[in-house]
Amino acid sequence: MRYVRAWSGSTNPCWPVSSGPPRLHAIRPALAMSDRGLSGHLLPVRVKPQADELLSSWLTRLSLGHGLHPRAFCTSLWPAKRIWVGDIDRHATTDILSVLAKKTAISLRRAFATTLNAYEGKLWESLTPYGSMPWLLLGALQSQRRCRPGLQYCPQCLRADAIPYFRRCWRLGFVTVCTDHHRRLLDRCPACREPVNFQCLPGDTDTITRCYQCQLDLGVADAPVLEASPVHQRLVAFQTFLLGALTTGWCQLGNHEVVRLPHYLRVLHHLGRLLVTHRHADHQRAMLCRRVAQPYFAPCLPAAKRWALEGLSITDRFRLLLLLAWWVDDWPERFMAVCLATLLWPSELLRRMPDPPLWYEQIVQKVSWWEALKKAIQEYDDKSCLAQARAAQTTPGTPERWLVGDAR
Repeated sequence: MRYVRAWSGSTNPCWPVSSGPPRLHAIRPALAMSDRGLSGHLLPVRVKPQADELLSSWLTRLSLGHGLHPRAFCTSLWPAKRIWVGDIDRHATTDILSVLAKKTAISLRRAFATTLNAYEGKLWESLTPYGSMPWLLLGALQSQRRCRPGLQYCPQCLRADAIPYFRRCWRLGFVTVCTDHHRRLLDRCPACREPVNFQCLPGDTDTITRCYQCQLDLGVADAPVLEASPVHQRLVAFQTFLLGALTTGWCQLGNHEVVRLPHYLRVLHHLGRLLVTHRHADHQRAMLCRRVAQPYFAPCLPAAKRWALEGLSITDRFRLLLLLAWWVDDWPERFMAVCLATLLWPSELLRRMPDPPLWYEQIVQKVSWWEALKKAIQEYDDKSCLAQARAAQTTPGTPERWLVGDAR
């Protein structure tokens, strides 16, 4: 039997911690320590949530602070609830949050801010407890030991934290870089390739940043550095713009119009799906890759197409966001130009998008065969005039008025 202390300098007896989840009768005596010198309504170790900390991260730090396995800790607080089945960051109820708030002496509002539900009305119009949601990473089914990555991280952030923790924004699919350290995020342990999985951490783990499989400290991992190129810096600015808009739920479209952020992200998600699942997606990605001077890539798609973006690896999503950030920049001129160049027509731009935002639908309706024909004729005339002018310059004795006339 191994023993750990609940906190440094404690005068209370050590708590037994088995190699696996403790039995309920062994947990209750441990938590009874809260009655010794403290109110029974408070936990012995009252770990507070950090700025933008994710609920599952905070709950795990609370568990480890008491020397308990996360499942065992939650079973002691909520004996009738299976807290780690499903996505705790998403389905945490007011009852669960109230218990945490009271036992850690914080407000219910602060506890609620650790959940994904706090994004409701700003990132999504509404967030359902189950099912797929646009831009919410999959794989955070904590009841499954082996699952696809559902949480990203920046090693530099974890290393710089006085108290390491995982951010709530690292659950979002459009977040692929750290804007503070200008590095790409990771979504697996670099040593064993396992995803982050809090519920499998042993109770005697010294820090939440440990990989549950190989015990590597994720804070020592090396994340790729972003380039100083315009395309990489544009993505940093674009992600900063989106995260900033999360505070109000509104974002600026072009130079004047202000639109709802959930509508904007819905359009962005739809365009991302076109670049991944459209029948001509390979051609469209190849064209955009040439425009932004990036190597072509073929994303590894998940089995279910409804998870086409959320199921992508962090590398594929990073590459896709590079293209999307360039495509929607300088709205709507560049968007329309790309649609015409890749022959994306309104029927495809609006397909499987019921009740599109009015501002998007109005721009899409301007993408037509007639506009494509006019653009092609204009490009042909420009090239013909340029070729004639160059030919005239190389012909001796050509009157100057011919050159002027050809150049018009």
